[in-house]
Amino acid sequence: MYDPTDKTTVTMQDMIDGLRRIGLQEGDLVQVHSSLSAFGYVEGGPDTVVDALLQVVGPEGTVMMPTFNHGHADVFDIKTTPSTNGAITETLRRRPEAHRSMHPTHPYAAIGFLAQALTRGHLEAGTFAADSPLGRLATWGGWVLLLGVGMGSNTAFHVGEVMARSRCLSPWGSTRRVLDHWGRVVEVSSGMWRDSRCPLETDRIEPLMRSRGLIRDDRIGAADIHLMRAADVIGSAFFLAQKMCPTCPVRIRQPNREVT
Repeated sequence: MYDPTDKTTVTMQDMIDGLRRIGLQEGDLVQVHSSLSAFGYVEGGPDTVVDALLQVVGPEGTVMMPTFNHGHADVFDIKTTPSTNGAITETLRRRPEAHRSMHPTHPYAAIGFLAQALTRGHLEAGTFAADSPLGRLATWGGWVLLLGVGMGSNTAFHVGEVMARSRCLSPWGSTRRVLDHWGRVVEVSSGMWRDSRCPLETDRIEPLMRSRGLIRDDRIGAADIHLMRAADVIGSAFFLAQKMCPTCPVRIRQPNREVT
């Protein structure tokens, strides 16, 4: 059993106040990366975080989260394959009103006004293509919200890398298995990933965005939180990828290996 002793306590109202203070509003479209433990002790657990997000964006807003399995699922089942991105994402995924994208390794789940439009056609579009759920979120003016995690968890920069045709990512080339809508196990083409860490993501993108005033910072409980436009993340990544990728030694790893 979780022991809240000596932990910062965060209530539902604390969560709502912090989200509004950083700038999230009714009607917003937001992609959320999160760590429940970073807050301290959240009364009500991950449901409190999901409820607070949905209350702040309201019925005309939409909350989307990564529900990736990173290649650990032998056969991806859109209904039952769990998220490996933390308790908050798994809580949102399991809600009956959630829509989830069909993708063997990097599916998204969303609740709200644009949830179905965001998550459709993911397999056909490609993992982080401009017409993927995350690409659509950026095109439609959406935000990226980091709750208790840093820029290393921000997947939006992958869209910029793909747009710049980085040589360490490919939307196709790996074969995976999914359970289709008729209950059949079928093979599908999925993305191939790089063989080591990207210096753009680890060293360069956050300083660039901060120098341009593109990241808002605040705190809820013990967690640092950060808000930014998804299009700004993608644009910054695209700019850096054009400069860095031609001489970068990082390349695609072999297909059908675990992805990150």
